[in-house]
Amino acid sequence: MDMKEICERYRKLYAAAVSDILDSFGYWHQVMQIGLIPLAPKRKVAGPAFTMQGAGSREMDKTKRLAVKALDVLYDQCVPVMTTNGDTRTGHWGELMTNAAILHGCNGAIVDGGIRDSEAIDALGFPVFYRFTSPGDALGRFNITDFECTIECAGVVVHPGDFIFGDRDGVVVVPKDLTEEVLIAAESVVTVENEIRQRINAGESVAMLYTQYEQF
Repeated sequence: MDMKEICERYRKLYAAAVSDILDSFGYWHQVMQIGLIPLAPKRKVAGPAFTMQGAGSREMDKTKRLAVKALDVLYDQCVPVMTTNGDTRTGHWGELMTNAAILHGCNGAIVDGGIRDSEAIDALGFPVFYRFTSPGDALGRFNITDFECTIECAGVVVHPGDFIFGDRDGVVVVPKDLTEEVLIAAESVVTVENEIRQRINAGESVAMLYTQYEQF
């Protein structure tokens, strides 16, 4: 199964179903913290993580700024996932970064921090999850210190290539090696839930259905 197909199939799911499957596999800490919000609630994020780590910095030397170097090596279908180590002064992701991501075929971005140029990003139709908006430029305030490394983003450890899925309910991180297995299992859950929904709408007892189905 190629990554484009995987992403398309995940986008037909919802984060709650994916989270439930991860719970059933024993992965109880894969949901990013509340407070991450989608710029456009109807847009879903799905793709392998391209991790970016940064922190507050007064660095003005452009040769020492890694964000632009990271943007040049983004790859098709990936989702940039940025941790900012709690910096609250900056729009860490903006329109120009979004244009670069779109050029490289990215499927959205997760920013555990701020965005700016939000109206322009929205107009581009690019899915972004973020904590706040700020007009502050990163230059002189924030610097990417590493990328494609293991990070902690919004309370979840994210390795490069882990699968990111987000909808209006929140963002879930699927361990890379489980990407296809979780997808197939979540698709089965959605089928079962559709059946349960139909039986509830037909007037059957919710209590009876709850005990009858393993997944509810």
